[in-house]
Amino acid sequence: MTNKLRQHPIVRIAASLKLTVICLLVLIMLIMWGTIYQAEHGLYAAQQKFFHSWIFLLWGFIPFPGTVLTMSVLSINLCFALIFRIGIRWSNIGNILTHTGIIVLLAGGFYTFNYSEESTLSLREGEVTRFSSSNNEWELAVWQETGMNRETFAMDTQDFSNGREIRFDPLNIKIKLNDFYANCEAFIARKNPGNHPQGHGFINISGIQSLNGIPTSPEPSRDQPGVTFDLISPILARPVLLFGGDNGPTTISAGGKTYGFSLRKKKFPLPVSLQLLDFKKTMYPGSEIPKSFESRVTVKTSGFEREVLIAMNKPLRYKDLTFFQSSYFIDRDGSEYSILAVVKNAGRLLPYISSILIFLGIAAHFVFMLFRRKKPLIHKGEQS
Repeated sequence: MTNKLRQHPIVRIAASLKLTVICLLVLIMLIMWGTIYQAEHGLYAAQQKFFHSWIFLLWGFIPFPGTVLTMSVLSINLCFALIFRIGIRWSNIGNILTHTGIIVLLAGGFYTFNYSEESTLSLREGEVTRFSSSNNEWELAVWQETGMNRETFAMDTQDFSNGREIRFDPLNIKIKLNDFYANCEAFIARKNPGNHPQGHGFINISGIQSLNGIPTSPEPSRDQPGVTFDLISPILARPVLLFGGDNGPTTISAGGKTYGFSLRKKKFPLPVSLQLLDFKKTMYPGSEIPKSFESRVTVKTSGFEREVLIAMNKPLRYKDLTFFQSSYFIDRDGSEYSILAVVKNAGRLLPYISSILIFLGIAAHFVFMLFRRKKPLIHKGEQS
């Protein structure tokens, strides 16, 4: 049965060495092309077109395989080659381990691509937080403050559409979206004062009264969204404008309670809390170019508390989270902020497992080659 399967045209193509070479050549082309494309169009645009796509169009009409499709075909090729071309035998243990290691590496890349989360954490010296923020996803946050208590609800802006009604039943609030802009400019003066909704006297913390939609940026992290909506509530019947670049949340007091509204980067809860104790930066002599920067933080969970130093090329790892020292910011008043990149990746150990398997496979292959005994050659007329 196995021999018949080996001879099947689909199996022969799927397990062929030629297909492996083609996939590798296509990957080389994509890497070179994406690197050149990035210089003119930005990193995000290059990632989306070449590295995060199944198929893209050359010159707008010729289909070409993207990295996701190429890596998927290569993974299938390696699996078929392992089963039908190499064969599962002890004599092939080196090749089996090596191919398995490469397959695990590709599987780790697939898992990371689909399930990892990247976010950013910004801390002022002395500040404590249990949340990180998305790099390019936004949400509408609504909360109610009663004394020292705050109950917050959030809605992802990806689901927003003009005219949609959103209910926050625990707060007895309903809002009707008027205009949503994925990227926009904000103005203090009103535009089109006779037209709804820009003619309203909007409630906004920054005094903004008008939004103008503009094309989204090639780098989504630079986009500044905006939204206008009507509050529909027995005690809150107001028009509100929120802008991604607002100075702070817009608050409304009514009925002895304070309600807050904010258009902010999407928040991700962390299993630990971080407090920035001290931030240090070192400059190159005689310049304003940073040589290195580091953050001394306190990491707290329900079970322990410890002090950790996070520096360039020295990240903090906790379970499936990794905190990298990414950048820093100094406010006008001299306050120092440390910016940490936060990566959540449950498959982070797969590359290490893959490397071990590949090493063991290569080592086993050479050991078998070393101890493989050849039959002695006996020449005619040789005396014993």
